[in-house]
Order: sequence, then C-alpha cells, then structure tokens
Amino acid sequence: MMFQRDAYFVVQRNYEMTITRRTFLKTTLNAALAAAIPVFSSRHAFARSERAVREFRFTARPQQVSLGKGPDFYAWTYNGQVPGPEIRVKEGEIIRVILENRLPEGTSIHWHGLPVPNAMDGVPGVTQEPVKPGETFIYEFEARPAGTFIYHSHSGYQLDQGLYGPLIIDPISESRGYDREYALMLEDWVMKDGGGVAATRRRPPMGMMGGMMEARGGMGMMGGLMGRRGMGMMGRGSRSAPGENEPLLEPLYDAYAVNGRVYPEVPPLMVTKGDRVKLRLMNPSSATIYHLRLAGHPLTITNADGNPVKPLVTDVLRIGMGERYDVEFAADNPGNWLLAAQELGFGESMLQVPVHYRGVSPQRPVEPDFRRGLRMASYRELEALIPSDEPAPRSADRFYTQTLSGGMHSPFWTINGRVYPDLELMVVQKGELVRIGYTNHSMMPHPMHLHGHFFRVINPRVPPYRWILKDTIVVDPMQQVEIEFVANNPGRWFHHCHNLYHMEAGMANLVVYRS
Repeated sequence: MMFQRDAYFVVQRNYEMTITRRTFLKTTLNAALAAAIPVFSSRHAFARSERAVREFRFTARPQQVSLGKGPDFYAWTYNGQVPGPEIRVKEGEIIRVILENRLPEGTSIHWHGLPVPNAMDGVPGVTQEPVKPGETFIYEFEARPAGTFIYHSHSGYQLDQGLYGPLIIDPISESRGYDREYALMLEDWVMKDGGGVAATRRRPPMGMMGGMMEARGGMGMMGGLMGRRGMGMMGRGSRSAPGENEPLLEPLYDAYAVNGRVYPEVPPLMVTKGDRVKLRLMNPSSATIYHLRLAGHPLTITNADGNPVKPLVTDVLRIGMGERYDVEFAADNPGNWLLAAQELGFGESMLQVPVHYRGVSPQRPVEPDFRRGLRMASYRELEALIPSDEPAPRSADRFYTQTLSGGMHSPFWTINGRVYPDLELMVVQKGELVRIGYTNHSMMPHPMHLHGHFFRVINPRVPPYRWILKDTIVVDPMQQVEIEFVANNPGRWFHHCHNLYHMEAGMANLVVYRS
C-alpha cells in the first residue's frame, strides 16, 4: 500500500498531564458534547475520587520514518514515531488516551496484558466498533497491576505496519533495587511503504521446501532456539500473493530493530561498573520469536508478562510475540558487549544492542556465542512470587480443548479445525476456574494470548506444585500445554495466536461470559 508523501505532515505533539477529578469531568463532558465522541468513564472513573488522571493524545497516521539504516519508508505511526510514545504511569492512576484516526481505514488500540474493562479492550467487532478515519475515541482505565505491557492496534495488519508502543506501570513501592533501567522493544520490519502489507517476499505455506525449512527453524535446539526467519531455498526469494479472500503469508523481514533503530544505529546502553541494571524486554513483533543473550553476563529473570517471579538466572532468554520479561544483570565485567539474538546454525545476528561501560575505550563490541549447553529458562523452571495464603490447587470447573493446526499447503490456521469467525465459543461463568488444554498439531510455534485475564501455566506439572502468571504462552510444535484462569472479568474476550499472520489467517476464538 502506497501513501501520498506530502499528505501527512502535521506533527502532533504527544502530551501528558495530571489533572484532578473535577477538571477531568469538566474536560471530558465538554469534549464529548462538542465532538459527539463516546466517553467510557462511567463508574470506573467516577468511583476513583481524587486519583490522578494521566492523559495522552495519540494521532494514528502514516509517516515517513527512518530506522537509521536502510531506506526511509512510510509506516503507520502514533504521533509520527515508531515505536509509539511511551506511556509510563504509577500503579492506581487513571490512564486516559484520546485516539484520533488519520489513517485511511478504521483502527483501534489494545492494551496488551492489562485486564482492562471489556469496553476498553480495543478489539473491533468484539468490544468496539473500529474508530473510523477522521473520528476520535477515548480509552480510559485504571493502571493496574504494575508491570511491563504493550499497546498496539488490533485492526487488520496494522501491528506490522508500526502501530505499537510501550506501556509501563511503576509499582507504588519498588521491591527490588536497581541503579539503571532500559526499556527495549524488539521489532521485525518490512522496510517498504506500508510495512508488513507491502508487496514483498513472503514465506510459502509449509509442505514446500521453504516452508519445511522454516518449520525446522522454529523447532531448533532447546525447544525453538533457532530463529524465525525463512531460510529455505524456495523461501528466500519467492513471492506469494494471496488469492481472493485469502490472508497474507508471513513476510521475510528486511531488518530487526530495537526501539525503532537498526544496529549499528541502536544507541548503546551505558552502564557503570557496580551497577545493577534492569532491562524491560518487550516483543511486539508480528511474526518473530527472539532468543537473546548478553555477551559476558548472565541474565536474571525477575518478571514474566508483568508478574514477579522468583529470580532465575539464565544464559539465553526466549521471548515470543506478545511476551514481556524484566531481567537484571550485574555490571561486573567492564568492556563493550552486545545483547543479541542469533540464528543458530547460520551465525547471523537478527538484532543487536551495544552495552558500553563508562570509562572503557571504544572498540568493537563482543558478540555473544550461542553454543550448545547454555542455560535457557523454560516455563517449568519459572515460579511465581506468591503470598503465603495462596490456596492449594483445585479442580477446574470447566475445561476446553484447543487443537492448533494448519499451515500445510494452505494459508489458513485453525483452532479445533475452524477458521475465525467460524468459531467455537468458550462459555464461562463468573467465579469459575477455567482450564484450557492446548495441543499443537502444526509444525510452527504459536504464542497463544488471552485478553482480559492472567492465567496460570500448569502443564507440565513439576513437583512440588509450581506455576507462573502470564497472559501469553508459546505452544511449541507437537506440544501439549495446559493453562487455567479465574473468570473474574466479565465480557467477550478475544483469544488468539499472537503471530499476527496466524491470527489473521483464522487462529482465534472467544471466551464469553454467560449472563
């Protein structure tokens, strides 16, 4: 999709302000009367007394961007930048985002990982109507719980066109001390006008040699340590245009970026010997799983999808689409190093972030090695930090089986043999403990994401009973995994694979509360 290069030139300054309840109500009601726009404050805002409201204005529009390396191109942006502006608030504050749509099609914003009220979840056709071109929509919800989250469009392929950004909720009190913090968004890019929807090279369906090579890449050592790029002979240079009513196939990406910059233009993470450094790692990529290692330093995982875990040391961190991990490292090895994701077997780094110690002479950063035998944390090793009164596990009130398949000689991906919106509803009642059992019959990993809830990863069980809270979990090829959640947030909730191209090709359904 091509855009007029002079049509979107107004720079909308993102602003943020703290206002009282009285000012918020006056501003909201006046704006609603003047513009006839929907206001979803209701009891969620009025019951919050004098809590601060943090207001942000986002304009979604095409904008020419540069990743620092490679050609300039037109992406879809919030406020003219990629990634979008950082939203950073305190736990318990009210987030209010005023979205203006200057795109040529409808759009929305989803608050990935946050259990927001259903009307604020941002899924067109499920929780709201698309925000049409020229219209404005107000999102408003409480910033809770604390953690690292993502916001992104949930309309069509707009995520792969650039519409995403970081959302960080700081806790009221910090339980772990650190000297320095960096937030890193890991991104896959088609560097052509329109991003992921552009005319570009795409992976063929599996069954062809290129597809099988790609599947093999997704199943590499340590449960998928190899990369997510198509390396097959037929995959590298092929074009595959969709037929009528068929979804797009995954693109072969031109570049991998961190916070909108491609190495060597990625700004270094500056540290001082003796620092304890915190990294907030977020993967808003549309179709790429990363395996990260920091040369010269182990990483300690402290949070998974925003939720605290017992600190776990690892050499390699696997992070699927939609996942977030907070990690720490001790700056105790002066030098110039790279945090990198690498495709094993090909010796090619996908993305790189320099880590520089102050006072060390500039030199070429040392790349991490990805030899066999490295520690890589798995879900079964992670354990939640739980209160002492956490109840013992109990039997589920409801169980749903979800068989994931597709991709063989076909562009479609299915749950229980169905392509969304031809779906089986998962019907629940408030208060129930609901268990979902995934079986992946395909040759590709699927990061499954449930909106509106955190869930426990409970399978495989490891004595003693151990679990973590997440909202996205990678289900590997030929793997069976079970999750469970408490039905405590009524509404209609989207449930889908967070590989954007699998979701748009049908791998989605709904959790629906019975009234």
